[in-house]
Amino acid sequence: MRNLKSCKPLLFFLLAGWCLLFLRCESTDKSMVRAVYLSQTEQGYQAGLLYLAPQASADAAEASAALQFVQAEGQTLEQALAAAEQSLPQTASYRLCDYLLLPKVTEPLLTEYEQQVLRRGCGRTAAKLLCAEGELNHLTTQATLPDALMAQLNAAAPTAPRLYQHNEPGLLPILRWNAEEVTIQEGGVLHTMAGNALLSPEQAEVCRLLTGQGGNRQLWLEGERITIRRCIVSVTLQKGQVLVRLDCQRAAHSPLPTQAQQQQLAAQCTALLQSCWQQGVDVLHLQARAVLQNGGTANFDPTKNACPQLRTDVHFMLY
Repeated sequence: MRNLKSCKPLLFFLLAGWCLLFLRCESTDKSMVRAVYLSQTEQGYQAGLLYLAPQASADAAEASAALQFVQAEGQTLEQALAAAEQSLPQTASYRLCDYLLLPKVTEPLLTEYEQQVLRRGCGRTAAKLLCAEGELNHLTTQATLPDALMAQLNAAAPTAPRLYQHNEPGLLPILRWNAEEVTIQEGGVLHTMAGNALLSPEQAEVCRLLTGQGGNRQLWLEGERITIRRCIVSVTLQKGQVLVRLDCQRAAHSPLPTQAQQQQLAAQCTALLQSCWQQGVDVLHLQARAVLQNGGTANFDPTKNACPQLRTDVHFMLY
């Protein structure tokens, strides 16, 4: 027992030394890729890497200033990524690669990249998906833009879907940059297997509300901004009709929305559901609900059936 107690300090220092060595190897001997940019052009593919320079300090406040961006092209996706990696000062590490940026989201490109990630580890399947609008030359020539891009990526991340979810409908935030700044655009791009749809700011907020995304949702109802901090969506299938009920909790210390505001929100929800259905998107997963309830898909296939009759009711909790 005495020998074990005397060995504990030595084991502690050995473990601490190993951890420090591991962290140093990961942070200073490799280029830590934080985001991947991909696009498909007429000539082939274009890839960009937002990375942390190897000479950066372990201090996060100092490391942020070392963010840089490189880009490359290739006839295939693998060649473009490999060319971008060769432009890095050290071997690429994707351990902290949290984001995937695309100027145009297409299912074939996402599938191809996911296969590359699984085969050679050039990214993470848990990376958040975002739409990107801007010239890549700005990111490579303007020293402050990579830092600004990273800050906006972190801000937009909570509402972004992940790469492994690309087979399901998802609402992607939009980032836009010029030579001076990077901004998050209002609205979003609704990505589906069939294609994409650009949603207005109001439609995007309603979509996030119906799909249960966390965070406060803000909507203009009857000329007044209403903040919803929590919402429970209930769906009931009846013969020829779908009943949708939203039980919302307003922001603390805010007045209870009026009946007219609740009716306007209900109308916005119905309009969005109908619009998405016409584009082949079953936002409320009515097919899956019908299977569980009746053992069949009935008439809830957006690619084959007309939109079912919808009735949406909105209620705000008193607390």
